[in-house]
Amino acid sequence: MRPTNSRLCGRPALLHDIGKLAVPEHIISKPGRLTPEEFEKMKIHPVVGAEILERVAFPYAVAPIVRSHHEKWDGSGYPDGLKDEAIPIGARILAAVDFMDAMTSDRQYRKAVPTEEALRMLVADSGKHFDPKVAEVLSRRYAELEEQVANAIPDDALSPIATQFPVNRGLQPAAGFERTDGRGQRNENDFLSSIAAARQEAQMLFELSQDLGKSLSLDETLSVLSVRLRKLIPYDSIVTFTVRHNHVVPAHVSGDNFRLFSSLNVPMGEGLSGWVAQNRKAIVNGNPAVEPGYTGEEGRFTTLRSALALPLEGVSGLVGVLALYSVEQDAFSADHLRILQAISSKLALSVENAVKYQQAEDSATTDYLTGLPNARSLFIHLDKEIARCARTDNNLAIMVCDINGFNR
Repeated sequence: MRPTNSRLCGRPALLHDIGKLAVPEHIISKPGRLTPEEFEKMKIHPVVGAEILERVAFPYAVAPIVRSHHEKWDGSGYPDGLKDEAIPIGARILAAVDFMDAMTSDRQYRKAVPTEEALRMLVADSGKHFDPKVAEVLSRRYAELEEQVANAIPDDALSPIATQFPVNRGLQPAAGFERTDGRGQRNENDFLSSIAAARQEAQMLFELSQDLGKSLSLDETLSVLSVRLRKLIPYDSIVTFTVRHNHVVPAHVSGDNFRLFSSLNVPMGEGLSGWVAQNRKAIVNGNPAVEPGYTGEEGRFTTLRSALALPLEGVSGLVGVLALYSVEQDAFSADHLRILQAISSKLALSVENAVKYQQAEDSATTDYLTGLPNARSLFIHLDKEIARCARTDNNLAIMVCDINGFNR
C-alpha cells in the first residue's frame, strides 16, 4: 500500500494484510483470476492477521479492524458475514481506502485506473460493498486528505522501527506462545501452523515443478509426481491416465490395487476418470466403484471409497486425467483440489512432452546417440526381405553377431 493511503487509517492499514503470510505465494502472485478453491484459501488472511495482532498491546483495537476489512455493507463479505454498522467503523474506512489503493495501483493482471474513475467505482458500490457515508466523505475529500497526509510528515522524517521491546511468554519461553482459551486461539490450527503450512506448500510445489521438467521419461516423471505429491495430499493410490483412441488408460499406477488399476481401459465419458476427461471438470470425493472394470478378486469391490480427479490439459488439448484414491470416505477437500490445480498445467505439459518423446522414439529408425540403424530399423528391413523372398520364392539367411564393447 502506498504510504499516503496507508496513513489515512494508521496502524491497521499498515498491517491489514499481514495474514497473507499464511497464504501460499503462488496464490498471492498469481497474475490472473483466482479459482474458487484459491479464493477460499485467500479468505483466511483476515483471520490469521487478527490472531497475530491480538498478541500485540496496541492502545486501541487494531485486530477487529484487520479481521473485518473484507466485510461488505450488504453482508456478503468475509470472514464473518457482518452487515451495516455491525462492521467496525475502522474496518469500513479501511475497506474503502484499500479499494482506492488497489484500483489506482498497477497489478500483474491490469493497469492502474485514474483516481477519478476509482472514486466513481467506489460511489457506485456504496450501499453494497461500502458504507455509503464513508464512500461519500472519501469521494468528496480524497484529494484534500491525500495532500494533507503527504505534507504532514516528510518521508525522511519517519523514525526507524523500534526493536528493543521485552516479550513476556509465561514460565516456559522456549515452548512458544502461551496457550490460553482467549479469543482467536485455534489450538493445533493456530496462525503459526497456517503460516508454516503455507511456506511448506510453496517450497514443495516449487521443488515438484522443478522435478517435473527434468526428464522426458513418462514413467520417471510420474514416479517423481507420486512421491512428491504424497507429502502434500494423503492418498492410498494414484493413477495418471493418458488419452488413447477415445479411451483413458493408466500410464502410471502407484499404491494400493496396483494390478487392478493397471488393467483399466476406460471409454471416454464413462466412469469417474472418463467423465472427468470428457467434461474437462474435476471431481472431489467421487466414487471409485463407478469405474468400468473396477472390481477386485472374485468380483468384489475394493476398499477404496473416495477419489479426487482432475483433467490434464496441455498445449494441444486434453492429455489425460490425474486421479487420487483413498480408503477413507470423503478424504479429499477443496484445498487438495487447489493444490492439484496449482501443478496441473506444468504436469500436463510434462506428460504431453514425455508422450510425444516416447512416440517419436518408438517411430524412429535411427539411434539418436550413434546415428546408426536401431532395432526397429532392423525389423522393418527384415519384414521387407521376408516379403521379397516370399514373392520370389527365394531362401533367406540371417546372421546375428554379438559384438562386445561396441558402444565404447
